[in-house]
Amino acid sequence: MNGLLKFITCGSVDDGKSTLIGHILYDTKLLYTDQEQALELDSRVGSRGGEIDYSLLLDGLMAEREQGITIDVAYRYFTTDRRSFIVADTPGHEEYTRNMAVGASFADLAVILVDATKGILVQTRRHARICALMGIKYFVFAVNKMDLAGYAKEPFERICTHIGELKNNLGLQNVKIIPLSATEGENVTRKSELMGWYDGESLLDYLETVEIDTVSREEGFYLPVQRVCRPDHTFRGFQGQIEAGELREGDELTSLPSGTQAAVKAIYVGEDRVAHAVRGQAVTVELDREIDVSRGSVLAKGCSGWTMTGS
Repeated sequence: MNGLLKFITCGSVDDGKSTLIGHILYDTKLLYTDQEQALELDSRVGSRGGEIDYSLLLDGLMAEREQGITIDVAYRYFTTDRRSFIVADTPGHEEYTRNMAVGASFADLAVILVDATKGILVQTRRHARICALMGIKYFVFAVNKMDLAGYAKEPFERICTHIGELKNNLGLQNVKIIPLSATEGENVTRKSELMGWYDGESLLDYLETVEIDTVSREEGFYLPVQRVCRPDHTFRGFQGQIEAGELREGDELTSLPSGTQAAVKAIYVGEDRVAHAVRGQAVTVELDREIDVSRGSVLAKGCSGWTMTGS
C-alpha cells in the first residue's frame, strides 16, 4: 500500500467540491449502512429531485445545508485497498478564504475544481496561489461538470490552455488535469466511457498512485492560527502548531490571506519564553505591531508583497 496522502479540494463556489468527495466515499463503499440510508433519505427532500446528493456527506453543518455552500473545513479520513487518505473539503466562497488557507496548510496535494461551463475564475486563481504559498507541490485540476458540457473535448482543451497559463504564472509543479463529472461519477473512481478521447486515469486512480516527495513539503515556514490569546489589554498572542520550518524572534511574518506584515516580538512554548521554535511545537507568537490576524489566518515567511486582490 502507498503512504498516507493528505489533500484538499478547493476552487470557486459551487464547483462541486463536496459532491466529488462524497461520490468517492459512496462509490468505494466506505459508508456504513446507516450512513448510506441517511444519505438516501436526506437526498429525497433535497434539491436534486430525489437523486442522491453526495455533497451531504461533507456539508455536515446545518447552516451549510441551509445555504447550500461549504463554510467550515470538513476533514474526512478514508482508506482504499491501495492508500489511506485525509481530505479537507474547503470553502469556495471568498468570505471564507481564511478557512481554505488553513486547510491548505496541512495538505500535500490540492485538487482544484474548475467548472467546465465557466472555466478559470478569479477565485480559482486565488486558491491556486494560496496552495502554492502554503508549499503544496502537487496539483490536480479537476475539470468538473463535463456532463453539462456534453462530455465534449473542445471545452476541456480550452480550459487546459488556461490552466497551462496559470501554471506558468504561478510556477506550479506536478500538474495533472482530469475531466470528470462529480454528480454522475464519470472519471471519479472509474474511467469514463463517455469521454473516450481522454486517455488518462480516473481521479481516484491518480490519487492512489501519485508519489509525493514529502521532503519538499517542509520548505518555508507556516503556522495556522488556531486561537487568539488576549489575557489582558497589553498582550495579543497567536496560538497554533508550527507545520513547517522554524521561527525566531525578529523574523518578519506575513499574515495570510490579508498580506499584512509584522516582526516576531516574542515566542512562548507553554508559559516559557523561547528565542527559537521548530516544526511540531505548539507556540504562542506575539508580534511587534497590530496587524490583521485572527483564527483561521496563516502566519508565513517569505510572502512579502502578496495580497488577496487581483488574479
